Amino acid sequence: MNIIKADADTSDEIFERLSELDRSVIPDGWSAESFRSEAAKDGGFVLYIEENDKICALLTGYSVVGEGDITNVAVAPGYRRRGLAVSLIKAFENMLGDSAEKIFLEVRESNQPAVGLYKKCGFKAISLRKNFYANPRENAIVMVKEN
Repeated sequence: MNIIKADADTSDEIFERLSELDRSVIPDGWSAESFRSEAAKDGGFVLYIEENDKICALLTGYSVVGEGDITNVAVAPGYRRRGLAVSLIKAFENMLGDSAEKIFLEVRESNQPAVGLYKKCGFKAISLRKNFYANPRENAIVMVKEN
């Protein structure tokens, strides 16, 4: 499994394919330009796994002032339960190294498979953000992992 980090020089086609995957699993998924912007910004991360010329999993996040934040994780339906999300999370943590004392994320309250995944990776629920998500409107569980 090869984890690739997109950057400002990554092709438009890759950002389009990242957007296609994201929108196939998240109702209000990111645009190609959103992925490009995240990859280009200082401290931004866009990681993905490609298998047989198909982008099958992605993670976006950023690092700022001693903290990391995972903003998006998506895995194509046919590739779930194969450890791809865990591998992306570990790669993100490794890339952050000692620069981040804590890593945060938000997850839909109803997305119990994702909550379980994050707990498996060492994240703990710390608070609830009311009506954080739209389409549909839903609370977010805020989770943290301390290094």
